[in-house]
Amino acid sequence: MTEKKKDVRSRSWAMVVYPESAPKNWREMLDNTRIAWVESPLHDKDVNPDGTIKKSHWHVILMYGSNKSYSQVLEITEMLHAPIPQKIQNIKGAVRYLVHTDNPEKYQYNREDIKCHGGADIDQYFALSASSKNEVLWDIIEFIRENQVESLVEFMGYIQSANKRDWFDVTANRNTLIIKAVIDSVYQDNHARDIKRSEEKVRQDNVLKVKELSEKGYSQRKIADTLGISKTTVVRYLNK
Repeated sequence: MTEKKKDVRSRSWAMVVYPESAPKNWREMLDNTRIAWVESPLHDKDVNPDGTIKKSHWHVILMYGSNKSYSQVLEITEMLHAPIPQKIQNIKGAVRYLVHTDNPEKYQYNREDIKCHGGADIDQYFALSASSKNEVLWDIIEFIRENQVESLVEFMGYIQSANKRDWFDVTANRNTLIIKAVIDSVYQDNHARDIKRSEEKVRQDNVLKVKELSEKGYSQRKIADTLGISKTTVVRYLNK
């Protein structure tokens, strides 16, 4: 690396920390610098091109309040016995790489395991684009219809148990009304079918009872009074 390259300044820097070489209290040491920083989950399932497992490591993003030079950040990496720091060109991409969000070919780590230190805030970097939100909303509605979800509480419980943070974001922000409307529609449709099935069963039972009472010699008026139906209905049932 040339001196010119080393003197490049940036507010965001990345480094890799290896468990076997870092001090045991490396997090505390980094916290004591008062730098806002982000720690990835332990990457212990990354694979080399030949199929072997890479050495376990953490990705760390340093977020300074002002531009820092390579030499300034190098002091931090040397303190932690880590490889040289790398200037971050795209902070959003770097943050999302902590769990391989945009690299489906790589092992997908859990976003919940990302740890923010010193006031670092990364939620904005996982926000969905407008097109992505529409795709998620489509998937949500499809799920509700296919699984006949009849309760918003039930649906939110599924989102939490399945850790679908993108679904939670889309449901909780601006789309609650349409999702609730779909759930209510599913409930109403199912309820209407249940009522129809219940009414059909009562009708079939009454047809059998009408014919049974008729065979016993009951008059049509008496059958109607006994079953609580009209005489016209009795006649119709007898003709079935």
